[in-house]
Amino acid sequence: MLSGAEVRAASIDARRMVQDRAQPLPRSGFVLAIFSGLFWALDGVVLGLVFAMAPFAGAPAAAPLAVAALHDMLTTAWMLGFDGVTGRLRLLPRSLLTRQGLVLCAAALIGGPIAMSGYVFGIKYAGAAYTLAISATYPAVGAVLSRIFLRETVTRLGWAGVAFTVVGAAVVSYAPPRGDMPHFYLGIALALVATLGWGVEGVLAIHAMQAIEPYVAGTLRMATSSVVYIVVVLPLAGAFGVFGAAFSHESLWVVLLAAAGGAGAYLTYYAANHLVGASRAMPLNALYAAWAIVLGVVVTGLHPTAQLVAGVLLTFLGAVLVVTGAPRAVSSDELDENEAILPPAAR
Repeated sequence: MLSGAEVRAASIDARRMVQDRAQPLPRSGFVLAIFSGLFWALDGVVLGLVFAMAPFAGAPAAAPLAVAALHDMLTTAWMLGFDGVTGRLRLLPRSLLTRQGLVLCAAALIGGPIAMSGYVFGIKYAGAAYTLAISATYPAVGAVLSRIFLRETVTRLGWAGVAFTVVGAAVVSYAPPRGDMPHFYLGIALALVATLGWGVEGVLAIHAMQAIEPYVAGTLRMATSSVVYIVVVLPLAGAFGVFGAAFSHESLWVVLLAAAGGAGAYLTYYAANHLVGASRAMPLNALYAAWAIVLGVVVTGLHPTAQLVAGVLLTFLGAVLVVTGAPRAVSSDELDENEAILPPAAR
């Protein structure tokens, strides 16, 4: 039988062991997550302009798949350029030929051809602002999966923040906007496909980034998605004609601009997930719904309804709660930073 003093000493030793294993959450991860949302909003708003341009305007129903393929291909080009400038190109082949590389390919299939196709069809049928807002609920999927499979700690405030993002998206999609949008609810359903796909992708990517540097992982993800689109999806959908025609129209430059935003979004998003975890990075990235309203007003002259603004504000409040409720430190079992992308002074 241990004495009271011995029990207290053992308790103190146990607490010290936990503290020794704890790592502070890098502040740069939260900043990168916010920027990833800003970049993704730019991508979505600009991409929404493409459907009114040749050769996509009035094109067959499979045209959004051609847009998605072109978008991912050009995004990959931007990311390869970044990797070349930063000396990371040599890491791509050897990273792909690993078990984590295969997991990353699975994440690319789910987050790319499946989720991205739902996303672009959602933009076509429901509009960019509504699709961005609905797909902003993916942190709920990511938070649940990361709690189960990655053992991430989610506080009560964190769960409340995730709930607010879901409620905000529901408020946004409660009724279709005025105007001729006969397939509005179909667009909402397809945006939900993106929601589920991106939630799963984030969790798989974090597992893969235990062995693959985040910026490299983001490039491999986008490159895999591009190859699948071009080799499998476009031939099956009969969309190669529209895809090829885009190279002789001005819409190519618009997609190229959107892809620059997409490259910035994925580079910062994968880095943020690696640094602070999916349950914390995803809700901040989901602020792209709020950024989209601002950019929509500037770029497209969007006149947001009170309902749309209310939903976005709820999403923003959810992100604030996630940051406020994030633990100051996590155990090394939960967050492995052996492949940290930033020096300690920058975190």
